[in-house]
Amino acid sequence: RVNSINPGMVITEGVVAGGFSESDFRKIAESQTPLGRIGQTEDIAPAAVFFASPDSAWISGETLVIAGGLR
Repeated sequence: RVNSINPGMVITEGVVAGGFSESDFRKIAESQTPLGRIGQTEDIAPAAVFFASPDSAWISGETLVIAGGLR
């Protein structure tokens, strides 16, 4: 089985170190995301656990977009 996760913008240590977390670009990104915020790693991890679990045994060839409603 092959599935994938397509995350939207996610705040990570690298993003914070790069200064993104306080930038105007972040404000623009948040304003364009339907849920109004940038993702956290905690938003993505449960999907990876799901795809690795027996609960997804009948799922193959799918991409799960986790992007706060942004397409």
